[in-house]
Amino acid sequence: MRVDRREGTLWRMFRIVILGSGASLPTLQRQASAVAVQYEGDLHLLDCGEGTQLQWRRAGLRFGRLRSVHVTHLHGDHVNGLVGLLQTLSLSGRQEPLAVVGPPGLAAYLRAIRRTQRVGFAYRVEVTEAGAGTTWAGAGYTIECAELEHGVRTLGFRVREQDRPGRFDVQAARAAGLEPGPVYGRLQAGESVRAPDGTEVRPEQVLGPPRPGRRLAYCVDTRPCAAAVELARRADLFVCEATFAGELEAEARARGHCTARQAARMAHEAGARRLLLTHVSARYHDVRPLLQEAREEFEQVEVASDLMEVCL
Repeated sequence: MRVDRREGTLWRMFRIVILGSGASLPTLQRQASAVAVQYEGDLHLLDCGEGTQLQWRRAGLRFGRLRSVHVTHLHGDHVNGLVGLLQTLSLSGRQEPLAVVGPPGLAAYLRAIRRTQRVGFAYRVEVTEAGAGTTWAGAGYTIECAELEHGVRTLGFRVREQDRPGRFDVQAARAAGLEPGPVYGRLQAGESVRAPDGTEVRPEQVLGPPRPGRRLAYCVDTRPCAAAVELARRADLFVCEATFAGELEAEARARGHCTARQAARMAHEAGARRLLLTHVSARYHDVRPLLQEAREEFEQVEVASDLMEVCL
């Protein structure tokens, strides 16, 4: 936790690193799907396509801080890097258990790999098969999932920070007899303090209304659907697939994907603040058509690139 001296408020690091922004066919510019999410000292991995652990190293991330791997579905471009990553963690001496979360079938998939490859790990891999609800509860945040529409069991994820205290009113604190220091942090944590003259100062005297916690939504390999919109509801960042441009909408529908325009419409409907298009087909060496059609529906949009970082 850090203190923003400009506002006298406490804040936590919320960082997203795009490790792979491509679709099923990796290219030299775009690796298969993977996104790292850092909340303070915790790191979580959303999807683990081929080459993810190399991208993890290129991004300068620390394996020791990895708390979970959340897999959207069992298509190869989202899971082919998982066993290699698990082996690397074992060879690196990991002892802390690792949560691996995904749709039904994930446990059988990992059992088959371990049996046929004779793979063993020096730490406990805790597999959870989910369909909806909370999949991880950390200090100040949760990870939630819902089932999307892709033709196979596919999950979307939302990382949601708990609501934050209101903005700290430094002038009100000074008027109550408090000078800057540790007492400001105690007030923001919800604790009453004593002024030098013995007067009790309560948090509500110096704090504004609570602020909604920051939200990241991650939905890839899905047709436009209500579940994706709900995951992205009021999201600060909506990372959504845009495998095709609008001229291939029929192909997108048949394969269980979105066009850039459809992703933008979902972002608009959800009231998201920003949209980041990912899972881009290898046919789009020039992503400007995707960006142009998305911006016709939703202004705050970018196309993801590998090793791109966003801080919320």
